[in-house]
Amino acid sequence: MLGSLFSKSILAFIYRCSGAVVTFVFGVSFARMMSIEEYGVLMSLMTFGSIAATIGLAGQQIQLLRELPSLAAGLHYRAITAVASRRLLVTCLGSLAVTLAAAVAFVIFHSQARIFGRWEYSTGLLLVVPLALIELQSSVGRALGSVNMALVPKEVLWRLLITLFGGALFVASSEPLKAVYVFVIAAVALILLIAGQQFHLRRLIQGHRLFTSAAVRSTNGLGSTLRASTPFWVTSVATILFSTADVVLVSVVVGPEEAGYYYAANRVSLLLDFFLSTFAIPAAPRIARLYDEGRRGDITHETSGAALLAFGLVLAGLVVFALVGDRVLMVFGKAFVHGYGILMVLATGNLAGSYLGLGGIVLSMTGHQGAAMRIMVFTSVLGLIVMVGATWVFGTWGTAVTAAVSVVVMKLWTAAHIYAVEGIDLTATTMVRNLVVRSVRRIGA
Repeated sequence: MLGSLFSKSILAFIYRCSGAVVTFVFGVSFARMMSIEEYGVLMSLMTFGSIAATIGLAGQQIQLLRELPSLAAGLHYRAITAVASRRLLVTCLGSLAVTLAAAVAFVIFHSQARIFGRWEYSTGLLLVVPLALIELQSSVGRALGSVNMALVPKEVLWRLLITLFGGALFVASSEPLKAVYVFVIAAVALILLIAGQQFHLRRLIQGHRLFTSAAVRSTNGLGSTLRASTPFWVTSVATILFSTADVVLVSVVVGPEEAGYYYAANRVSLLLDFFLSTFAIPAAPRIARLYDEGRRGDITHETSGAALLAFGLVLAGLVVFALVGDRVLMVFGKAFVHGYGILMVLATGNLAGSYLGLGGIVLSMTGHQGAAMRIMVFTSVLGLIVMVGATWVFGTWGTAVTAAVSVVVMKLWTAAHIYAVEGIDLTATTMVRNLVVRSVRRIGA
């Protein structure tokens, strides 16, 4: 089982690397095909769309990750259909409600500066519902053991299609692209991918229809469904706020141009988060099973080892960025070297966070989703409040420092909580201690 976990982790790592390459090409290509203002609008509203989609999902994607593996193991395909259909109904209603609420921002700020001041930019809201649906599909595939479904469509194919069609439009028009056209291309690409994934999902559940009218006939009310999903909902929203709200905030407070520089530095720094994020994809259901079997020591061994390996890789990456980070940013354009300091601040935060391990996901997979929710809410709200003030006073430097510190505080708190209540050490400390003990024994022998 452990071998299968790490083989899936390697496969996930390959897909994430492919996604990183595509994302990098996506970012660089549009930075060169658009003005810096339009580029900042594009990246800011795509980020905003991801946040809005996560809110609209109402935690259904994580709830499916907890519910479906045992049903799939028992070949209960009718139950899988009923559960998935119910989650789909909640997702559709939630994402539509969030889209309408977000549209209000364009009404309120119409004719004013910043990204919500122009009607054409409201086309970015076309992404909210499709992003929610493709995330739900990816979660179903992940729960059923398909790493391909979990990563390839959204992480690789989506941005690849946008880049190809956007590049074709740029060549055909010979003019800088407008964000509105890219939003339309992105929405159409998502719809095509969602339709294609349905065929793969049906194969995973032996030809059964995954989403049916069973959701409408369900005896469980929407209220009870939402209450059960609340901890997962809040945690997922807080997680994406940690990783994306800073880009939107810079665009709103400082302006689209600085948001473009900040986005480039943020994307490059996230390359250092690859190992832990890819390990979590196949590890989440395994951690839940180990916990149910009372094998807390195995959880510590696997997660601590992953944290130590990630720390070593991130440290090496940090050294590389210190030496050639400015050249990496110049791939986006010469002006993007302006974000070098931001890159180093965010990368340093990733280094500290990698040592502290996978706190949030382990809490959610071990029955402590309520604690995960409280920790995430407190750190998110406090972090955002501080971030607004820091951005207003210090600009993007204040944003970067606050974002990095917030992530470290959240991971430290979650790691301390799970250790206090379960005795599970998620940090690299246990593995470091074991390696030191082994080394001492060998020297003594």
